[in-house]
Amino acid sequence: MSISIKDIAMKAGVSIATVSRVLNRSKPVSKVVRERVMKVVEELSFNPNSVARSLVMRKSRLIGVLIPSMDNKFISDFVNTLEKELFKCNYTTLVCNTKRDDDIEMDFLRLLKDKYVDGVVMMASNPKPHQIEFLEKMAIPAVFAGHTDSTKQFSSVNIDHCQAMYDATRYLLQNGHCKIAFFGGPDIYQQIVERLSGYKQALADYGIEYDESLFYYAHDYDIENGYESGMKLFQRKDRPTAVCCVSDMVAIGAIRAAEDNRLSVPEDISIMGFDDISIAKAYRPGITTIRQPIHELSVQAAQMLLSQIQQKENYVRETRILPHEIMVRGSCMAVSN
Repeated sequence: MSISIKDIAMKAGVSIATVSRVLNRSKPVSKVVRERVMKVVEELSFNPNSVARSLVMRKSRLIGVLIPSMDNKFISDFVNTLEKELFKCNYTTLVCNTKRDDDIEMDFLRLLKDKYVDGVVMMASNPKPHQIEFLEKMAIPAVFAGHTDSTKQFSSVNIDHCQAMYDATRYLLQNGHCKIAFFGGPDIYQQIVERLSGYKQALADYGIEYDESLFYYAHDYDIENGYESGMKLFQRKDRPTAVCCVSDMVAIGAIRAAEDNRLSVPEDISIMGFDDISIAKAYRPGITTIRQPIHELSVQAAQMLLSQIQQKENYVRETRILPHEIMVRGSCMAVSN
């Protein structure tokens, strides 16, 4: 025989509404009443059907989080902070690893719809027409993190990736580097395209022609791809004096490749990272990098989504651009011309 909320209310001597408030933490209930209700819940081994409750309340207390991979330290740090922030407000996250596959991503979006999630944080890819159309049909709050929705149909929080890589390249140029390579990543992500654009613009502003042979494309922005690009570049006789890497993970791979080619960092080659993940400071040499405010990015994404859930149709979509900064460490040095 199944136990219902009505049974709990009768045994605890409270109203059905009070039991609902205790179970869903929707409204304040005195400590004495809460403990009495929870004691009965435990005695009767009551396990409410979360799907049924979601249908009735139109709230699941679930947030979907779409990411491209858990291998990247920046993304895992983002998810960890996001989960903590949402948990403070009694929300649980469903993390979906899309593996950078549009079909998998759409499957997860359909799954989240079936789970009646209260909102979605999208970090998996750029806002695309089919995603935007689907999210609109779902009619649930959504925030893009690490990407900017140029259509302004959804809220987003990001940094200026073009300006950030411009600043990184300019830093190297101001320190005497005239020949700078670029280790890129998959161009399916707008921020990767924007970082390359910033690199090119900085070269142009300093009167240096872009050399396509110094651009190394990679299928991912991880250590392995950074290493592969480094092994190709560092064996060249016309080796540059510096490299701008699309991520700190790529920079670590590049440093390892330099070591395997008996090159010293930064004496023989300066290596610039991007993200400022936790290991960037601890690595040897410490990685000079562009700091993305990972903690602030996660916290603001959570806060924006929660505000949207609470305000519903009254919520005003917004685009936030957070500041970046250059963290100067040991992987880069000045050269004399």
